[in-house]
Amino acid sequence: MRPGRTLSTRSYTSEALPSSPEGPTVSPGGQGSGRVGILYEVYYRTSRGGIGIPYLLAKMEFLRVFQGHSPEVGREMWVRHKMRVDLPLDPGQVSAVASNLGYTEAILHLRFEPHDGQEIDPIEPGRWHAGWVREGSSRVYQSEVYVQDADALLELAPDRRGFEVRQGAGTRRAVGHRSHRALSTLDARFLVNVARSKSSDLLLDPFAGFGRLVSEIRRRGLKVVAADVDRDLLPGFRAIGANVGLVADARCLPVKANRFDLVVTEPPFRSALRTSVLDSLREVVRVLKPGGHMVVMIAESMEKDVRMWFGEMGAGVDSVGVIPRGGGLKCPVLDITIPHC
Repeated sequence: MRPGRTLSTRSYTSEALPSSPEGPTVSPGGQGSGRVGILYEVYYRTSRGGIGIPYLLAKMEFLRVFQGHSPEVGREMWVRHKMRVDLPLDPGQVSAVASNLGYTEAILHLRFEPHDGQEIDPIEPGRWHAGWVREGSSRVYQSEVYVQDADALLELAPDRRGFEVRQGAGTRRAVGHRSHRALSTLDARFLVNVARSKSSDLLLDPFAGFGRLVSEIRRRGLKVVAADVDRDLLPGFRAIGANVGLVADARCLPVKANRFDLVVTEPPFRSALRTSVLDSLREVVRVLKPGGHMVVMIAESMEKDVRMWFGEMGAGVDSVGVIPRGGGLKCPVLDITIPHC
């Protein structure tokens, strides 16, 4: 994205789209299956906060979010962080589904027709072109279906987003990155997307900190309990709309067994808290329902022990990917399924 360029999320109906040929596009990759779909080009973010986002991580998030709509991946351009995908959804539907994506910067709707020599003069609103472009013997009409709101994301960045904490008889506004309790909005969206929660689920974040995950969960209208050992965080939990805010050690949660459908969390990375984090795993299993899930982003140094502990109890442990963080940190994300018995 060019410096100073302001983009906003755009949701188009077919009537709102600029003038282009009528009728659905049959994607080249979808012709063999006989499916009539609509072809889109997806632009993934290359970085957030100056830290790179791996292409495969962004692609995996996109496919999980659109999983229920049978996406068919076509041409992939890894170096440019983009790919084409066939979806049986109109542009308005794609925009609505895409609104929860973290690592996707833009989605364009593509329409092909033979090129007959007309002059082509596309505009370039970002890393992509809009309007008519030339591709081989065809011309392609590219229209923006979804573009991330850069200004809104900037306001939610850890160095700007405040969190109310208790101070004496009142409260003060703390900023995450200065308190070492920050998670970017894009990373929070990624983790919640990986979790694939249902509207009926009750979620738990037992290491809620400054509530970035809790805030993202509530933004989607889901029910969540926020817990943290620091009682000074309670005002912030109330402010972001947590259904319940608990002052609790993750090793001894004051809730009944089999209470939650899903745990989404980012435990502390500091080596001094390593034992406490590993000791909390048994308690997380206790409060999860049989067959429930835990999506956790952990320090790389803890991954082996976490895998071993859950493996010994018969849980399924899937590696989602590794999120790069500041200071050279590499943070594996694990999707863990608790056994039914």
